[in-house]
Amino acid sequence: MYAGKLAEVPFNFKQHGRACALIALVIFVCCLLGILTRPIAYFAYFWPANAVLIGLFLRFPQLRNLGGWIGAFIGYMSADLVTGNHFELTLALTVANFITVSVSLFFIQYLQIDYRSDNKGLNFLYLFLVCIFIGCFFSAIFAVTVVPHMPHTFMTADDSWSEFYIWWTGEVLNCISILPLMLTFPTGKKFTNIWKNRRQCETKFIDLLPLFSVIVSVACTHIFFGPGALLFPLAGLIWAALSYNLFYVSLINSTVCLVLYHSLTTYYISRTADNFLATSMSVRIGLCMLMIAPLLLCIVSRNRHALYKEVLYLANHDPLTHVANRRFFFTETENLLKQNQFKSLTIIMLDIDHFKKMNDQYGHYIGDVLLQSFAATVKSNLREQDLFARMGGEEFVVVLKNTNLVEAEMIAERICRAVALSKTQVAHAVLNMTVSLGVVHQVLPTQNSLQSILNQADRALYQAKTLGRNQVRIAS
Repeated sequence: MYAGKLAEVPFNFKQHGRACALIALVIFVCCLLGILTRPIAYFAYFWPANAVLIGLFLRFPQLRNLGGWIGAFIGYMSADLVTGNHFELTLALTVANFITVSVSLFFIQYLQIDYRSDNKGLNFLYLFLVCIFIGCFFSAIFAVTVVPHMPHTFMTADDSWSEFYIWWTGEVLNCISILPLMLTFPTGKKFTNIWKNRRQCETKFIDLLPLFSVIVSVACTHIFFGPGALLFPLAGLIWAALSYNLFYVSLINSTVCLVLYHSLTTYYISRTADNFLATSMSVRIGLCMLMIAPLLLCIVSRNRHALYKEVLYLANHDPLTHVANRRFFFTETENLLKQNQFKSLTIIMLDIDHFKKMNDQYGHYIGDVLLQSFAATVKSNLREQDLFARMGGEEFVVVLKNTNLVEAEMIAERICRAVALSKTQVAHAVLNMTVSLGVVHQVLPTQNSLQSILNQADRALYQAKTLGRNQVRIAS
């Protein structure tokens, strides 16, 4: 039975081959980048390959196949071998890198951590904890156990604790600085939308101030050296976390982390070469603490902002038809009457004809469907700047700004025809509706209150009902 099931799923050589080639190229470049940043014999400023591979496998599950893993192995091995390393040592280092990636991915999947649902909790923090305290931990254990016994090794078995902390803190720093950037990088579709809407997105000088503050604070680390330099960018990073989205914060975070690490390690190499590794471990841990705070603050800030928008939307919109509600209509229209920037205001009252009869005949559920269909039809015949609200039951209202009476009558007639021609599929029947409309046009400024204007629109609506419904009447 199992053999039959396996036979039904053919091995896709093309898919595995693409994954192998892509992953091999990316990991080879990342490894070379890490190797070329070594200021001393084996010590790299950062090693992006493992975090990049975790990010690729999480973002693109189709790459996480046999071909992808083979490509990663080729990338790790070839980068070290072409730069003069020995095969046995390269193999041990590659296995250690594989442990970081595979153990992290296993526990991320086992614990069902979805990085895309960061708005539902501290998933980013949980993901980092898995990678830091499980994946990187087991990798460091393997490294200090096996690598010191390899030929031409750079690690010693005399001080395993120091070697462990050096490896572990390095992997942790790589994870914190690279992985958030990989997981929040915009998709091709988002880039396309940003490019299409580039003219509508105006960048103000005040929006760049958080970024400038980060740049200035990082520049200060090159002027005022010392342990306190780690905290120079903290205020700027907090400001950026409260101002930008998660991708921009991750990008700023990664840049700050690499620049600070470079400046501080360069400083300590030149002054405390004998105690460089111990100092470097302290710097790494401090940078990790500095990097996590803005990411979590950004997530919390974005979540609160999204929640505020959702609550505000629910407070101002009708839950059934998703148009503005009565409270929002009165608030907005009262403000329009008080402002001096508009020359005229037109209010159209709408009432669905014989709606109560249809509601009693077909039931409240069908009535709700008809209300939703009616609202969608009216919205499709309005402009973006027009205000459309539900006053209650089957009664709605439209507010038009800076529209003369002829244009307002044309819009009302268009709505009337569109509703009469619309068909609503409910159960096994197709229902149609008609609507009566009362229009009142008011030149601004005016001494008339909103309620008096609404009373005029109501009287015009009553005339439309009296004269046969399915028509538009203008208030005299």
